[in-house]
Amino acid sequence: MPRRILVVGATRVLRPAVLRLADDGWRVVAVARTGDELERLADERRGSIAPLAADRTRTKELRARLTSAGTLDAALVYAPGAPAALLAVLRRAVSGPVVQLLTSAAAAPDGLMPAAPAQPWHQVVLGWRDGRWHTPEEVSAAALTALAEERDVVLGAVRPWAERPQ
Repeated sequence: MPRRILVVGATRVLRPAVLRLADDGWRVVAVARTGDELERLADERRGSIAPLAADRTRTKELRARLTSAGTLDAALVYAPGAPAALLAVLRRAVSGPVVQLLTSAAAAPDGLMPAAPAQPWHQVVLGWRDGRWHTPEEVSAAALTALAEERDVVLGAVRPWAERPQ
């Protein structure tokens, strides 16, 4: 039976990861707010990607939808500013590793890096490179590395803060 993975933020920054996971034999439950984009994504790998249009801020609705999705072996989550309730729902829905992608704001000098909720939970902090933000391909590659190697990853630079792209 194929492994099943939840990908939150599937149509934008994690789109390349969704396609790669499908190519590698994963059954992907792809979550995004935009149903049309999800359907187009699912069409690219018919039978390997199950689109699930949902707003991550509607925690109760998402919990119900995830319950009906069945057992999930892992997750990639791009949900900036996600409420703690959402992270708790994801933790209960996924039996294995969860990789949470955090924007560079999580590494701000005046901020506190959020602690990972529980193991196995890994974080990818999205920095910058050469005065630019990373592409979806670069972000997806970092997320897949964190998942495969079960470790935290910092993509690019997060210091000096003054060099952060605007």
